[in-house]
Amino acid sequence: MARVRILLQRLSHVATFDDARRELTDADILVEDACITEVGHGLKPTAVDEVIDGRGLLALPGLVNAHQHLYQMSMRTLPQLERSGFVEFLTALVQVTGERWRAGRFGAKEVYAFSRAALVESVLGGVTTVADQQNIFPGAEPEPYMEAAIRAAGDVGVRLHACRGTATLGRRYGGMIDDAMSEEVPDAVRRCRALIDAYHDPRPQAMVRVALAPAGVSADRLEIFEAFAELAAELPEVRLHTHLHHGLDTQVAQARYQTSPWRVLCERGFAGERMWAAHVVTGPRTEIPEYAQAGIGVATTPAVDLKLGWGLAPVRDFLDAGIPVGVATSGSMVNDGGNLLGDLRVGALAHRLASPDPQRWLSARELLEMATRGSAACLGRDDLGAVAPGRSADIACWDLRGVDRAGITDPVAALLFTGLSTVASLVLVNGRVVVRDGRHQLVDEAETAALVREALGLGPL
Repeated sequence: MARVRILLQRLSHVATFDDARRELTDADILVEDACITEVGHGLKPTAVDEVIDGRGLLALPGLVNAHQHLYQMSMRTLPQLERSGFVEFLTALVQVTGERWRAGRFGAKEVYAFSRAALVESVLGGVTTVADQQNIFPGAEPEPYMEAAIRAAGDVGVRLHACRGTATLGRRYGGMIDDAMSEEVPDAVRRCRALIDAYHDPRPQAMVRVALAPAGVSADRLEIFEAFAELAAELPEVRLHTHLHHGLDTQVAQARYQTSPWRVLCERGFAGERMWAAHVVTGPRTEIPEYAQAGIGVATTPAVDLKLGWGLAPVRDFLDAGIPVGVATSGSMVNDGGNLLGDLRVGALAHRLASPDPQRWLSARELLEMATRGSAACLGRDDLGAVAPGRSADIACWDLRGVDRAGITDPVAALLFTGLSTVASLVLVNGRVVVRDGRHQLVDEAETAALVREALGLGPL
């Protein structure tokens, strides 16, 4: 089969985030099928299928959202959660999901519509890979929710790490989860194994991988952590993911087990180099060397952590310890969006409160590296996160010529600090043009939004 070759020519600025952290001006990128083959100057447009004019564009590796809850995009701006803590959030999540499920409005069809919309929003913002964690699987034999999200990702043209979650600590075991919304541990393990067998692709350039992702100590029985660790050890490239050290699971671990949630994970064999954790805000600083020694990654979620009042994760301390740090939006129920670039701006500003020393503030390049190389490392993807030969052809480009970026000196910093133009002009995923001139090329955006309203039983706007 003939190879498809695309040349991005005369890009105004390329921040490669390669091993040398090179930045190039007036540069070219040659893509062949799913991979980047050349990055440099003056590449000749011979035997290429398409030449794309890159003048005026800033190119980066595709952003990687290391922790999302796609289905929650249907629960944005709930009035009762505008000013609430996590207990109120969790109560509302279970209540609203349960009401919709009982009314026949939380099935695989609805999750497909919600996931598709959230993924279109993501890729329009330059995100080319999303790690989606779904924890709620109502009913004795749940509908194929994860399969619906995987199908949505295929239609939208983005990579998906399908993080199959659980919520096994139902009320019958003294937890906060409605028993109809929780699973028994053996059932969850069986369903996860079936999902891995059907969809997990361990090869480089994989568009779908599956991770095992219990919600966390506050929502799961301890047996699930041990069972998932054993399952992951048997299978190539299957990683482990969970929430760690947000306000509630820290409290629950102390009350139920007289220790920290990190210690619980260690005792159950869940903590190790295949694991990455979301949030990690409220843990004691003394545990940070242990995270580094264990080899885990951290997906920091600055906007959500601030909205829920948890504060700031000690990101600089994580980086100093050599811990891979990625960036994530978490779910739209608390973030109200999947705009990773907007959350990077929040992080750039908020983390200045963490230290009076400006040299310890997170720079724009550090944050963007976290959202590319760092998030890719959390997901175990050494084929993503950089514009370099041999890497997957996931490239996001933003137009620097708008009036909101007039007068800029540093185009990379301008992406975070100037204007509100977060929509990417051009996005390639696996060598395929998915966004062109700021419009999605594979699905209709208006139809995608209308599907969400239909799934919710709402009329047209």
